[in-house]
Order: sequence, then structure tokens, then C-alpha cells
Amino acid sequence: MPSAAVRRSEADQLIETLHTVAADPALWESLVTALADAPADAPSETDMDGLEDAPVGPPAVGLLLLAADGAVVGWNAAGKSLLRGKLGADDAAGRPLFSPANHEALVEARRRLGETGAAQVIVRLVQAEDEDPRFAYVGPIEALPAMLRQGVEGREAPRAKVAVIFPAPENTDRLWMTVRASFGLTAAETRLAARLKAGRTLKEAADDLGVSLNTVRNQLRAVFDKMGLNRQSELVRALAQLSALSNSIQPEPAIVSASEAGALMAAPPVRIHRLPDGRALAYRVYGRPDGRPCMVFHQGLGSSLLPRGSDELARDLGLRIVCAERPGVGRSDLHPDLSLEAVAADLGDLTRALDMRRVRVAAMMYGAAFALSYAEDMAGEVEHVLLASARPTGAAPERPEDRRNPLVLLRRRMLRLRWVAGPMYAVFRRRLSHSLVERMVRAGASAPGDGAYLARHPGVVDFIQAYMGESLTRGSEGVARETVLLASSDGASWPRLRAPVSVWHGAEDTVTSVEEVLSWLGHAPHQVRVFDGVGHFLPHKHWPEIMGWMAA
Repeated sequence: MPSAAVRRSEADQLIETLHTVAADPALWESLVTALADAPADAPSETDMDGLEDAPVGPPAVGLLLLAADGAVVGWNAAGKSLLRGKLGADDAAGRPLFSPANHEALVEARRRLGETGAAQVIVRLVQAEDEDPRFAYVGPIEALPAMLRQGVEGREAPRAKVAVIFPAPENTDRLWMTVRASFGLTAAETRLAARLKAGRTLKEAADDLGVSLNTVRNQLRAVFDKMGLNRQSELVRALAQLSALSNSIQPEPAIVSASEAGALMAAPPVRIHRLPDGRALAYRVYGRPDGRPCMVFHQGLGSSLLPRGSDELARDLGLRIVCAERPGVGRSDLHPDLSLEAVAADLGDLTRALDMRRVRVAAMMYGAAFALSYAEDMAGEVEHVLLASARPTGAAPERPEDRRNPLVLLRRRMLRLRWVAGPMYAVFRRRLSHSLVERMVRAGASAPGDGAYLARHPGVVDFIQAYMGESLTRGSEGVARETVLLASSDGASWPRLRAPVSVWHGAEDTVTSVEEVLSWLGHAPHQVRVFDGVGHFLPHKHWPEIMGWMAA
């Protein structure tokens, strides 16, 4: 049995390691090793030219029609395929909808059309699968050429107010495949050419691609050499002549971009509810005041901040989404005796104060246990519960495959050594920065699908940093206490739970398998969906489908 002095020395060494790792996450393996030998008990002390028209025939295009509220009410085959495969998803009733970021961009495009009276606005849309963004024209339905109306489907198409037009997927994809194959461009050079054709400056292209300005300059010289060009403007003209929609481009169009970045700036304001004992419970409301009531439970080290565009999409889906920050997290006050039941009671008081009835509940990751306790406590008022990438309570044993992901191993050892959570989050709060979060997120994206998603959606790092920063607004104690609570709740159960529970999980999840979630749940689920090609990024990648589920 080690002496108290030896244990304090080991703890001091561990905390020193924490400080080092917070400054350089490349040293995570050192921390994992330190945790392996740490004492189980806490020590007592411790310049672009405009694109030219090209003489082409009628363009092969995708078409989507939007109603005044932003709902997709009509489409042609190419439009529907692109929307469902790359720009959005279907809700639970099978209706197509854009992802929140794209929905928000289209709301802004409609606003600009109304304010400027322009014939069309170019929108930059983010895609779920392709690495490059997709560009579309948005204009009033009255300006839609008759030839493009052919093949339109959708029973509600007559109420369309806005048309969204873009190159058919095979057309644009073939364009870049042809350019790359014809001139021998590398993948990086092709991505740069795509951004320059879209109107980006070299500096903007470098920022989009996450590389230095010198790197894109070198890539541009290589493109010039391979294509026999001399100037950037010539490259843009050459690409425009290959484009099926080049005859439709207007000079100096307005461009609206969709991105996960900037969620904090676009989010609804934080509200404060006073609980019976005087504590503050912080929350945000997304969507319509009279919309269908939904309660969202954020992930661990999370906040009431939802992905960008959620407010607009919730409004157009007819939802009223409430997301509260748990005790001690964000701007909510600490609870003197934190427990799953205490959190459920706080959220129940908020639900009654907001007069929410027949509530749908969605929980992300470590919010799952709190959501189940809330659903049990609220009895008949909870209509259905969705657990997305649920994390069971208790300290899970280490597995051989955990060694491939230092973040997973770090989390497992931190849950086993619960006293480490306090100093760990305190150091993390002091050192929180974009570069730190980016390196953490990249290290955590060990599943192939997660790594690919992160490469295509770099703005998600900004979103994660924003909600992590909010979670630590008042300090780190709340997050640490929640971590300890979840690690200590090994035998959590919900015998009085009556609401049906659906489980959505990523097939590549390296933290918890769907089988472990179902075993922990202890109830026969209403539905189990396992998503291929995604790990623990499921709540990010499939957030529009989660919102569609809430609206079903």
C-alpha cells in the first residue's frame, strides 16, 4: 500500500502532466500512461475577373422549389437526388429538407432577394458526402424559365415562391473529373481550381482549404503549367467554358455561404429560469413560440448552443426546441446535491413554467441518462425519446482497440479515477483555444467516416469550440461534477419509464457499441437505427434528420 506522501507525489506528477498536455495535445499518450499508474483515490491536497458566358445548349440542371416558409415543395429528379444524398435528408414522414446550415443560407438568400430585387443570388451549400461545396442559383419562381419546369414533381409545388437551380450532380462531378483527368491535376490542385472558379480569392481559397497562402500559390503555378495558362483570370474563364451553367451566371452576383462556423453569433439569446430554490437555469429556445414542444439534452462539455441554422429550420418545421444547460454547466448555477433525479426535477420545473405538453426528447451522447431520468419523471408528458450516440453511465473497462484512440483511453481512465476530472477540466478551461480544440477533434476522429466528415466540414471545429467554451463559462466545477456523477451511476435504471425510446448509433463509434447501449438501456427500444460511415460524429452529421424526427 503506497504511503500518503508517495500518493501525493504521484498526483502532483499527474497534474503537472495535465498542464503539459493542455499546452501540447500531441503528448496525450503521456497523459494516458500517467493515468494508468495514478492512485485510485484522490490525494487530500491537491483579384477575380467576372465569369464569361459560354455558348452552350439548355443546361442539365437540378431544381428545387421552396414555399414561403422555406419548405421544399417541388423538385425534379436531379434536384431530389442531390438534396437527399448530399445537401439534406428526409424527415420522419419522408419529406425532403435541407441541413440546418444550408437552410439558414437559403433563408438569407431569400432575404437578399427581397431586399435587393435581384433576379438571382448565388448560394454556396455544404455537402454531406462530396469534399467540394455545391453552388446554386436562388431566384423568384416567376423568373424560372419554362423549360426548367419540365419534370417537376411534388403535390405542393403550386405554392412555391422560390426556385433553387444547380448543376445536376453527374454534370458537375464529371466536369471536375474531366478537368483532373485531362490535365493531370492532383486532388489538391482540383480543389483549388474549384474554389477559384467559384469566385474565391487566393487568400479565401487558402482559408477554405486550411493551408498557407504560399501553398496555394505553388498549387496555382502547377495548375497554370499543366493547363497551359498564364493568369488566374484565364483559369476561371477556361473552367467557366466547361460549366453547364456558365451561360446563366450574372456579373457580380451576391454569394451566400452555408457553414457550421458562426453558430454562436446566429443563435437565439440565452434565457434564465429561476428555480424554486433561487438557482438560475440557463436555456435557449429555437423555432416558433407556438411550435411543437421538444426538449434537447446536450452532450457532455456542451451547452444550449445547437448547430447553426437550427433556429430557422425549427421555425419552418413548426418546432419549439428548448435546450437547457445542466446545473453548473454554462450559465446554470450548481446544484448542492447533484444527481440524475435532481437534474430531471430542474428540467421538469422549466417544462411546466414554459407550459410544454406532449414533449419530444432528443439526447446527445452523455445527455442520454439525464434525458431518460427526465422522461421517467415527467410521466405522461413525454411522448418519445431519441438517444443519438448514447453513452452509458458507469466506468467502462478498457479494451485493446482503445489504444488506437488516445482520447477514448483518456476518457476511460478519467472515469475510473474520478478525482482527476476536477484538475483536468480546470486546466482545459484555462488553455481552451481554437488550435487546442482542433487538435482534440482531429485526434478524436479516429473512425474513417468521422475523419472524412471533418475534412469536408471544417467549420464544425468552430461549433465545437463555441459550445465547449460556453459550457465552461462560469468555471469547470459543473462539468467535472457531472462527469463524476455519470461515472458513479453504474447501476442507473428507469423502472417507471413509459415513453418509447429510439436508439440511433454510428456503426463506427469507437467509444460505445450499439449493443452496449441496448444492454445498458434495459428496455426494449421502439426503434434501433445504425448508421454506416459515421462514428461519434453522428449527432453532427445527422442533426437535420434528428430535427425531422422531432417534427414527425
